[in-house]
Amino acid sequence: MKINITKATLLEGIQVISSGVSARTTLPILHNFLLETQQGKLKLVRTDMEMATVHFVPAEIEEEGSITVPLKEFSDIIKNLADDREINLSSDENNKLHIKSGKSKFWVIGTPKSEYPAIPEIERSGKLELDPLLLQQMIEKTAFSASTQETRYILNGLLWSNTAEGFEIVATDGGRLAVASQQPLEHGTEFKVIIPTKILTELCRFITLVKPEKKDKLEVNVSSNQVSFMMKETTFISRLIEGNFPNYKQVIPAKTNIKFDVFVKELLATTRRANLCAGEFGSIVKYHLENNVLTISSTSQNMDFTDEIPVAYTGEAFEANFKPQYIIDVLKAIGGEKVSFSFVNASQPVLINPVGEDTFKYVIMPTRA
Repeated sequence: MKINITKATLLEGIQVISSGVSARTTLPILHNFLLETQQGKLKLVRTDMEMATVHFVPAEIEEEGSITVPLKEFSDIIKNLADDREINLSSDENNKLHIKSGKSKFWVIGTPKSEYPAIPEIERSGKLELDPLLLQQMIEKTAFSASTQETRYILNGLLWSNTAEGFEIVATDGGRLAVASQQPLEHGTEFKVIIPTKILTELCRFITLVKPEKKDKLEVNVSSNQVSFMMKETTFISRLIEGNFPNYKQVIPAKTNIKFDVFVKELLATTRRANLCAGEFGSIVKYHLENNVLTISSTSQNMDFTDEIPVAYTGEAFEANFKPQYIIDVLKAIGGEKVSFSFVNASQPVLINPVGEDTFKYVIMPTRA
């Protein structure tokens, strides 16, 4: 392989493939990434056996070929080369990658492509085209509610459900639930799959990086055991999570009799202050409703906090306790100026959504004092 490429182009490609893939591995080859010439471009590939990123960058191809090299070492070299010099990359029969820029010369020991894990073929028979910015919003407003515990693997992903009723993205960790809803996907068959949070977080990072225009579409392909996302010169591929997602609809309160609306910024700031006094373990924040006042309080062994926010509520006195971080996470993600809290009673889940909007719904289980 022998190619010429600019530093800016190569760094952009490295940035796309470098995140999202786990660095924790017992397989040394997975610390490498693949460089391969294909269709007059340079293809960069990174995988950790669960997800993979494939990205094409423009380059002047003098000789076709391929090689894998350690990502960190290669990235560090490229970052420290002169900005105004073209970079020459060439591999030899001993699997050395030679890097030359001006008078600077490096070589790195690599491995042949044959030793790198094969990237699965993409099944494109049932492809969907989505608005990347809308999808990014749906993911970012739900993903924080997914579980991060490895023992709850089924909840380490987001449920994607497309039925005649609509398209939903759902996340839960057992104590809270986030649901983003839209109209059914056009030309899309009905499906329910669980996509790992990791690849969706990486997809959002990529969308932010490339800044798509309104006309740009994200191609999504869902098969029985994998999902792929394709936009412009980049493809993300991931295994699906196998198993049955919890019946989330049964925990969303259908009829509520206690409700109040409050300004998001005000409640967020107050709950953050309450969190300072809530203690590390078993922390709770108390919401007490009475006589048009929401009283927020918390206590720990060494501190105590109380504050009040005016709200429109004239019903009987009511109190519920929550993990403060659950409330904070929702308020940070929800958007809008005001938010609505709807309760059945103090022991049942609370429904939270932007005032006048049902696109995003959040459910949080109360905590015992």
